[in-house]
Amino acid sequence: MLGPKRVGPKREGPTDGFRYQQHFKQRSQRSHIKHSQSQPDKSDNNSNAQLPPENIATIPTQKIVFNAPFDNGRTAWVEVFNTGTKRIGDAIKTTKPQRINVNPPNGVLGPKKRVRVAISCEAFDPGSEETEGDRVTVQWTNTPDPDANVFKPEWFQGDGMVRRKNLPIEYNIR
Repeated sequence: MLGPKRVGPKREGPTDGFRYQQHFKQRSQRSHIKHSQSQPDKSDNNSNAQLPPENIATIPTQKIVFNAPFDNGRTAWVEVFNTGTKRIGDAIKTTKPQRINVNPPNGVLGPKKRVRVAISCEAFDPGSEETEGDRVTVQWTNTPDPDANVFKPEWFQGDGMVRRKNLPIEYNIR
């Protein structure tokens, strides 16, 4: 009685006992060498930081709006969402630090986590102060340590890639 017909590629290499074992032993050693060369070194703390940071999302997505009157301070809320799979450090800066405050100005966000940030505008006279070009910039980078919980400014000063998202500020004067 004939068995089922073999379908698929032919097996390569020797098929008799000892030579068969030696062939697959050598083959597995070669694949181990290739595998270890392609994997990043786990002892290297900067391996995570050398990868490009993934995207973030913000709400609002396009701009921050402050409505008049500006004789009192105003606060807008921005939600920053880490949509990626790696822990990131984020820093939020503004072009007018004397008028626009950010709280918290920086932090660490785990994968799929979000933070709500207060963007506060101090009282000012829009007729006498320049408001053109005001913006908030969200910067982020992968943390060198995947378990980091405390923000470190040096993450933004090394060789790692830093990404930015600009949110223009619009002042509704009327």
